[in-house]
Amino acid sequence: MPQLGLDQTPFMGKSNYVTQKRLTAAEQGYFLRFTFPAFCVATRRNILNAVGTLRPTALSDAYTIELRYDFPKRPRIQVLKPALQLAPGHTRLPHVYEENDLCLHVPGEWRPDLRIDQFIVPWISFWLYFYEIWLATGEWLGGGHEPPLKK
Repeated sequence: MPQLGLDQTPFMGKSNYVTQKRLTAAEQGYFLRFTFPAFCVATRRNILNAVGTLRPTALSDAYTIELRYDFPKRPRIQVLKPALQLAPGHTRLPHVYEENDLCLHVPGEWRPDLRIDQFIVPWISFWLYFYEIWLATGEWLGGGHEPPLKK
């Protein structure tokens, strides 16, 4: 077998992996309800609506979140209660889109073949965890990027 340099690969061309099936709103709702039975989940046509409570750590507040998934767009998440507060000296929440939809991932990281219960819900929990640190320190430690706001 010939020796390959670090920049070479024996596999050129198309991937041998099968692309994953995009999950419908109903399938996403099934998995979400199975993994988080306390969530209230409803689907209609290709839209999933869910409301549930998350507590990022044992010492954290309990947050009621609303998730809306309009297949195949990215899921939109809002915190219903408690109302999100601003850290002292700040004029806007970090890592949110318009109408305070949480910014959970960089563009292209979410795909409709990923399960909401395995990706989006943990990302919400991480966002809430870093939000609580931001409230206390005024510094966002969660990484990521600030989404552009519409003018």
